[in-house]
Amino acid sequence: MTFRPMLWPTLLGAVALVILIGLGNWQMDRLAWKEGLLARIEAGLAAAPQPLPPRDAWAKLDQEAFTYTPVTVTGTFDHAREVHAYITSIDGEAGFHIITPLALEGGGHVLVDRGFVPVSRKAAATRTEGQIEGPVAFTGIAITPEDANAFTPEPDLDGNVWYHRPVDRIAQELGIAPVFPLMIDAGPAPVPGGYPVGGQTRLALKNPHLGYAFTWYGLAATLVGVWLAFHIARGRIGLK
Repeated sequence: MTFRPMLWPTLLGAVALVILIGLGNWQMDRLAWKEGLLARIEAGLAAAPQPLPPRDAWAKLDQEAFTYTPVTVTGTFDHAREVHAYITSIDGEAGFHIITPLALEGGGHVLVDRGFVPVSRKAAATRTEGQIEGPVAFTGIAITPEDANAFTPEPDLDGNVWYHRPVDRIAQELGIAPVFPLMIDAGPAPVPGGYPVGGQTRLALKNPHLGYAFTWYGLAATLVGVWLAFHIARGRIGLK
């Protein structure tokens, strides 16, 4: 049997093979992480709602573990400071999420995403029935809002239009403190007048990592096949 692989094609192929297998392994690690996250979300959502942690525990809150936890909240909305985030509804309709600070009975604030309104209902004057006055109690889901990326515009503070929901920055702009570090998505219970429409929490997380892993492993196998074909065609590998 002839086995005389060429030096540079073999070295370059070996480097590429290691990279492709490493990428496949990384996707398998991501798959395990995502499956664990989905299992935690499912368990959290199945649990009974719990009270919001006390204010003196906020600084040490395990935010990742508390995300997607159903909570009960009691306080008073400050509708004069509501924020409008330009985000599509859970059904894909263009419009705004209405984020309103809630002054808690025991002190402090929490930012509540009360739900979605179409563009025509952005102004609070078009949905006065939904501006609930006085103490309210409701159930929602604690979430960590999505991060901004390189393509996320800066908020239009004059027009009260935000393009993501950063808890810390919104609280700073509104001049409220202390603020619970997570946002609360209001549940689907209807409000007077129908707006905002709650129940907008996005729970369908994509889990494509197994397919990505197979892609990288498949490319690694293809690379090995190309290396063999290259050497066999040149008589470097084969039977005499």
